[in-house]
Amino acid sequence: MAALASLSDSALLVQRHAERSSRPGPRPPSCNTGVVEGQYGWDWTSTTHDARGSKTTVPVIVADVVAALAGSVAVPGKGLQGWSESVRLFDSEGFRVGQVYWGGARVDVHVVSTSSAAHDARHRVAGLHQARTARVDTRLDTLTSYEDLEGLLRASVGHKATLRSIQSEKDGKSTGRTLYLGAPTSQVQVRLYEKHLESPGCYEDGVNRVEVQLRPASRAKAMVSTWSPAETFCATKLTRRVAARLGAEVAKPPTMEKQNRGTPDLERSLDFMRRQYGPSVERWLLATGGEVGTVMEYLLRRPDAQL
Repeated sequence: MAALASLSDSALLVQRHAERSSRPGPRPPSCNTGVVEGQYGWDWTSTTHDARGSKTTVPVIVADVVAALAGSVAVPGKGLQGWSESVRLFDSEGFRVGQVYWGGARVDVHVVSTSSAAHDARHRVAGLHQARTARVDTRLDTLTSYEDLEGLLRASVGHKATLRSIQSEKDGKSTGRTLYLGAPTSQVQVRLYEKHLESPGCYEDGVNRVEVQLRPASRAKAMVSTWSPAETFCATKLTRRVAARLGAEVAKPPTMEKQNRGTPDLERSLDFMRRQYGPSVERWLLATGGEVGTVMEYLLRRPDAQL
């Protein structure tokens, strides 16, 4: 917790270890009396923030992201994936707003926020200290029936796609159906599930959720951190088709795929050869007294060429 010492007085967090009357957890969503059709929101965000390769700057970054999350209560937590320390942050009512990881052998800082707190948390931290997105989930809640949404997804992906369906139960009662497109570890996974059954009492009956989970490749992590909720949902051609069928905003962000550079023209090829082989050619010319023909014969590997 030493890294928190650099926080200003206005952002200083009070540690509480006593038992609370209610266990800290995600805040019930503001839309629990209904949904706004076509409105995107973030449901999970995990970003890594640069410490410029120096552990001395880690406390500054920790202080900045903790202040940005605007928690009222800080509780020490466990490490994660090489980060040895963490702090869990809660608001004044006991709802979790996020968790910050640092320390150990790492020279960067990691921030995770989930559920309804993720939307505000991502807005606050995604622009700090060269943030790189490890994962972001974008949700779209709707009162459209699960059956109609399943048909919509199947129409969007075509007949060749692999879909996986799960029916969950607890104590003999259904906790909802979930339809998956893509593996959890793939770059993009689309999920459909019955949110009103997964989070009973928090949502109006009949609320379903379509969610796009995005795990960008290393080259795209910084770029994705600048995207809006619409852009993260519409990261691929498939998810743009889904958004269009849902009647939501269709954004077209820059592609995350590696671009095909095409066949280089002669000028570019010659420039590459100059940079790659120019110094060696100069040495060969010096060794032959400037005899270009001798150098060319040697480069073309004519059997009688000698340097």
